[in-house]
Amino acid sequence: MGEPNTLVGPPLAEAEGIGALTLGGLLAEQRGRHGDREALVFDDPLRDGATVRWSYDDLHREARSVAEALLAIGVASGDRVGLLMGNRPEAVAAIFGIAMTGAVVVPISTFSPKPELSYLLDHADVSVLLLQTSMGERRFAADIAAIDVSSLRYVAALGPAGETAGLTPWDEFLRLGADVDDERLDAIASSVVPTDPGVIIYSSGTTDRPKGVLHSHRAVALQCWLQAWLFGRDADTRVWCALPIFWTAGLNLAMGATLAGGGTWVMQEKFDAGEALRLIERERVTEPHTFAHQARALEEHPDWATADLSSCTKVFGKSVFTRHPTVVGDPAWNMPIGYGCSETSSFVTGMPWTTSREVLRNGSYGRLLPDNELRVVDPETGAALPAGEEGELIVRGPTLMEHYVGRTPAECFDADGFFHTGDLGSFDDGGYVYFGGRRTEMIKTGGVNVSPAEIEVQLHAFEPVKLARVVGIPDERRDELAVLCVELKERASATGDDIKAYLRERLANYKVPAHVLFFEEDEIPMNPSGTKVQNERLIAVVRERLGR
Repeated sequence: MGEPNTLVGPPLAEAEGIGALTLGGLLAEQRGRHGDREALVFDDPLRDGATVRWSYDDLHREARSVAEALLAIGVASGDRVGLLMGNRPEAVAAIFGIAMTGAVVVPISTFSPKPELSYLLDHADVSVLLLQTSMGERRFAADIAAIDVSSLRYVAALGPAGETAGLTPWDEFLRLGADVDDERLDAIASSVVPTDPGVIIYSSGTTDRPKGVLHSHRAVALQCWLQAWLFGRDADTRVWCALPIFWTAGLNLAMGATLAGGGTWVMQEKFDAGEALRLIERERVTEPHTFAHQARALEEHPDWATADLSSCTKVFGKSVFTRHPTVVGDPAWNMPIGYGCSETSSFVTGMPWTTSREVLRNGSYGRLLPDNELRVVDPETGAALPAGEEGELIVRGPTLMEHYVGRTPAECFDADGFFHTGDLGSFDDGGYVYFGGRRTEMIKTGGVNVSPAEIEVQLHAFEPVKLARVVGIPDERRDELAVLCVELKERASATGDDIKAYLRERLANYKVPAHVLFFEEDEIPMNPSGTKVQNERLIAVVRERLGR
C-alpha cells in the first residue's frame, strides 16, 4: 500500500524475464536467442492453403524488409501506418517493421465495413496503409480503392495480382526497400525509445464511435514480456489462438507473449472449427485458446471425438479441451486470470500459471502487476475507499495508454494521472483485486465489446425509426446478447431483417444485434421526464418477451 487507500504493485525492477521495451528491440532480442526456431505457422488462403513456416530469423528479415520499404516511400518517425490484415505472417512482420521505423502501427479491424474503414483511417490520420487484398468474402483492396481518405497517400496490397484494384502490389512495395542501406535502418531503429508512441488500438467505447487508444512501445512490449511470464511460455510452447491482432488480446496474448516466450504461434485468420481441430492436431499445439462460442463450435464439430489433441497440456479445469478423451492436462499449469482493458494494453492484475487452484478459486483477479497502482473510489464523490469496499476501479501504471486519439491527457486522466475504468470492484487486505461488474452499458458478446450507443446512433438516419435502445441480456453461449428495442414512427414500417440489413452496411457483423423487438408508442419505459430510457425495466420486458 502506497498513499492512503492506494494499492501498489511490486517494483518493475524485480520482475522476471523483462527484455527490450521497444517492439523492434523485442524482436531483435528474441531473434538472437531463437534464430532458427519456428516462430509462425500459417495455412495461407491467398496461396491455396499452402503452409507457411517462418523462423525467428525469417520474421526478423521480413520485418526489416517492410521497414526499409516504408523508409523508401518517406515514412518517418511519428507517422501513422495502418494495417488491414488478418492473423498472417506478413501482418506480424509489418507490425515490427513499422515499429522499427519509429512510425505508429494502426491495426484496423477486418470486421469493419467500408464506412467504418473510412472513419478509422481518417480519425487515426493514416498516411500509409498495408493490406491484404481479400479475406473470406471481404475484398479489402476494392473497398479501400473506392473510398476517399484525405490523409492516405500510399497503399500496398498483398494478394493475387487480379485483386489489387490498382493499388501497389506487395512485392513491388518490398522491392523499393532495396535502395535503403541496412545501416540507415539500424540507426533509425536504435533511435526509437520505449516512451515513443508505438501502437493505436481501436476499441468500442461507450460513445457512438470506436475510440483510438494510443500506446507507447513500452506499454505493448512490457505486456508481451509480462504475459509470457504469466502463461509460462518458453521455446516448447505452441499456441493456437484465433484472436485477431487488431485487439489487445490478439496483439499481446496471442502474438506478443508467444514470441516473448520464444514459442510458436499457430495462426488462423478466421475461426473455423474443423480447420482449428486439424491445425491443433497437426501442429501439436500445447496451449489452445478459445472464446466460449468457439469452444462450443469445436465440441459440436463431427471431427471433435476423433481428433488427436493429446499435445494440449496447458489447459484449465473448465476448458472444453479438458473434456476431450485424448487430453491429459499438466496438473502443474493453471490458466492465468487477470483484469485489464484496452486502455491498459491488457492486464493490470494477474495470477501466474504457478498459482495454486485454491488461490484461483478465491474469486479475485489476482494482485497488481509490477509498478501498477489501483484505487477504488466512490463513483459519486471520488473519495478513495479502503479495502473491502466496492466502488469504481481507477488505475495508473507503465502500460496505461498515453491518451485517446484526438484528446489530451488531461481529458483522459484525473489530476493524479489515474484512468477511471468505469468498472466496479474492490480489493482485500491481501492485495487481491475483485471485479464487480461494469458501470458502463457495454455489452460483452462472444468475447468482444459492443457499444449500444454506436448501434443506436446509426439508426438516427434510418427514417422509419423513432426510438432505438440496445440492451444486453445474459446468454449461456455468448455471455450476453445485444437486443435492439425499436419504436417506429407513426405509419412507418420496417421489419427486423430490414433493420439488420441496414446496420450490416454500416457496422461490423458482430455489432449487429441478435434480436430486434418492436414496441408500440409509450411501451418503452422512460423516466418521469420522458428524457431517458429506464434500462432495468426495459431489460425485464425484453427477457419476458424472449422467454429468458
